[in-house]
Amino acid sequence: MLGDRRILVTGASSGIGRGLALEYARHGARVWAVARSADALSQLPVEAEGPVTPVAADVTSSAGRRAVSTAVEHEGGRLDVVVHAAGILGSVGVPLVDYPEDEWRSVFEVNVTAVHLLHQRLAPFLDRGTAPAVIGLASTVGREPRARWGMYAVSKHALEGWLGTLAQEWESGRVYSVNPGGTRTPMRAEARPDEHPDMVPTPEQIAPLFLRLAHPDAPEPSGTRLEARDWIGRDPWEGLGN
Repeated sequence: MLGDRRILVTGASSGIGRGLALEYARHGARVWAVARSADALSQLPVEAEGPVTPVAADVTSSAGRRAVSTAVEHEGGRLDVVVHAAGILGSVGVPLVDYPEDEWRSVFEVNVTAVHLLHQRLAPFLDRGTAPAVIGLASTVGREPRARWGMYAVSKHALEGWLGTLAQEWESGRVYSVNPGGTRTPMRAEARPDEHPDMVPTPEQIAPLFLRLAHPDAPEPSGTRLEARDWIGRDPWEGLGN
């Protein structure tokens, strides 16, 4: 169903980003898997069932963003979908009045600023794509204020604003905000160390909605906020034909 799609996923070295990169490749997409760690990315092409290009790059730097755009340009310079899955947590349990300045800046840099600046780099490639789409990973604490979630919550509120603004400005593409909910990832384990991993779904289990939104005929309107858990166990191609 995604055999002709060209998809770039950030944060692909672990967690949701890694799971989505593999799921997209399994369903036939051409995938660029972007993350800082070359070692963590090295196994992705081996595990994937479709073509995957690992791109080791720090997207908070201009050099890293240039490396990502160069990798896409070298393979035709066209993108259909970008999934912004990269993110960091920062301190949890600390009130805003005590939040460390260095963490405040670094979390916002990864979770918001890098998303915006990377999009500026990739926008020309998306404009050459077919039914192009941008998918941003939201968070429950980025939709409902919650004490002591610090810059992670603040940055996810800001990301929601960025996605909503882009959806109104980008007339030729689609923009989605997807809340994965609690998912079995290293970040979740860091945020909730007392939670048993089996209590939350895996990245593969929440993948159906992300697969659906990458399809060129996905009917969900641009600018929609969605919940990945609503699609656990469902056919991602529901209503899309063959």
